[in-house]
Amino acid sequence: MNESVLSPQAAAQAVDIALILGRAARVIDISLELDASKFRMRTYEGFKKDMQFEAEIIKDYADGGLGQIVRGAHMRLHAGTHVDAPSHMVKGGKDIHDLKITSFVGPAMIADVRHRGSKEPITAEDLDNTVGSQFQAGDRLLLRTDINKEYDGSPEWMARAPYFSDEAVAWSVKRGVSIVGFDFYHGAKPAHVDQNSSTSRKLHEREILTMPYLTNLGAITKARFTVISLPLKMKNVEASPVRAIAIEE
Repeated sequence: MNESVLSPQAAAQAVDIALILGRAARVIDISLELDASKFRMRTYEGFKKDMQFEAEIIKDYADGGLGQIVRGAHMRLHAGTHVDAPSHMVKGGKDIHDLKITSFVGPAMIADVRHRGSKEPITAEDLDNTVGSQFQAGDRLLLRTDINKEYDGSPEWMARAPYFSDEAVAWSVKRGVSIVGFDFYHGAKPAHVDQNSSTSRKLHEREILTMPYLTNLGAITKARFTVISLPLKMKNVEASPVRAIAIEE
């Protein structure tokens, strides 16, 4: 995978992580930036309202009382890098609070599928060729296309995505994948199929979590590494924003 040079801030973070772990380590931010001027999500049939990411000042420094600023955020729980619980697609499925916290911390591998273009399937053979020999049950599977380097939420961005095939879903079940992460539009699917055939639904029905809107996977240089992507401690919700990081040792 591509080598990358750490920014001063990232280098400082790597030092901090190394001190915490007591051994050499490097931290890589794999989260998509939430910028209200750039981040957009589609609002399709069935939504009661269009809620994009927006930060609002609800108390300014000059407004009296402690001389502080306070902002509120308007956003879907699916905005930016996030994790989806099975209940997102499966009525009666597990919510975020039902999942063990250890689900969101642990070993991961990257399947480099940059050779898959628009509307092409990511196959079981792709997964075998990229991670198959080292993949272990319980690992998180991160799919790399680098499409999110140019994320803008547009139909053109969506149209560039490959899709996770049924045989790749079956591979994930057989190999004990705990989370599938995407750095491209994760709703991509073959042409002429109904909404119930979505990748997320197929994974959630099998209690495999999904983690959309990843980026910067090319900065990871190790075949195996640790991912931390902790959800907020919320009750009765189907998704949560996360700050996903990869730790190389």
